[in-house]
Amino acid sequence: MLFRSKWLLNLFAFLAAAGICPAAGAGLKTLPGHVPREVSRLQSTGRLAATNQLRLAIGVPLRDPAGLEYFLSQIYDPASPNYRRYLTPEEFTARFGPTESDYEAVKNFARTNGLTITATHGNRLLLDVSGPAAAVEKALHVTLRTYQHPTEARQFFAPDTEPTVEVGLPVADIQGLSDFSRPRPHLKRANATNSPKNGSGSGGAYLGNDFRNAYAAGTTLTGAGQSVGLLQFDGYYASDIAAYASAAGGGRSSIVIQTVLLDGYNGVPTQNGGSDEVSLDIEMAMAMAPGLAKIVVFEAGPNGLQNDVLNAMVASSSIKNLSCSWGWSGGPSATTDNIFKQMASQGQSFFNAS
Repeated sequence: MLFRSKWLLNLFAFLAAAGICPAAGAGLKTLPGHVPREVSRLQSTGRLAATNQLRLAIGVPLRDPAGLEYFLSQIYDPASPNYRRYLTPEEFTARFGPTESDYEAVKNFARTNGLTITATHGNRLLLDVSGPAAAVEKALHVTLRTYQHPTEARQFFAPDTEPTVEVGLPVADIQGLSDFSRPRPHLKRANATNSPKNGSGSGGAYLGNDFRNAYAAGTTLTGAGQSVGLLQFDGYYASDIAAYASAAGGGRSSIVIQTVLLDGYNGVPTQNGGSDEVSLDIEMAMAMAPGLAKIVVFEAGPNGLQNDVLNAMVASSSIKNLSCSWGWSGGPSATTDNIFKQMASQGQSFFNAS
């Protein structure tokens, strides 16, 4: 018995040295954070159809995360000679972004597993792919099941276990493996029994300079020549924005509104109330900063992935003021955090509504 145990140990040692995995699951790494916590308390209602097309955003890890942390501590330290010496997107990618070989490895992983590359990103932090559920399940060693949402009148899908990939594959996380949590606006509607107190604003209702007088009285700053970027998961009606700009006056009709469509979204408002948030964000930006040159609206639609929107914003490094009035919960966050760090390295400010 002792002889046999030693023989087995020697065999395993030989196989490990040769790079061969004798046990099931060996040679794979687990990517945590992809299974919603609620799944453990729910009974599956079925399996996601094998032909369902999924849109995924694969996150690729930084090449030098420790170096980036040190760099950020320097550019935000007034005593440092590197204070406010921000990077361009190209400089960030060259110093801290994933290597070209890492990015190519992830591309090859996608192709060999039947996934189609739908978008690449200059900073190499993300690779967008799409493919049928069956291909996704096989590539990531998961089963995609359906469940009744515990708080919403809809079904959602999620993996039954955390995805795994080869140990050497440079993947940090993957967005799009579940639709349990959808982006939601922070807009709060007034109680239906309350009536608005119109009449005390400059034009009867509060608009334009009324907000400047309330929140930034006496300031001469108008945002002249600057741009604001807005993160959105719905569309808006251009006629509403034009009407507001005209009513508010003060040159606001001259502000250019540019829309950047992402994740296959066509920009048409969905009628689920999200467009109210989008319009409000645009109108409040022009109300507080009538001298803005441009408001850029980054729209991914209700099924969009936040990392795709955030990465589009970080690529537009000339826009230093970024704002979000939407929230999301759950899911992996490593790549999201890395995108925020790139924003910080480029001197971009991201304001999030509470």
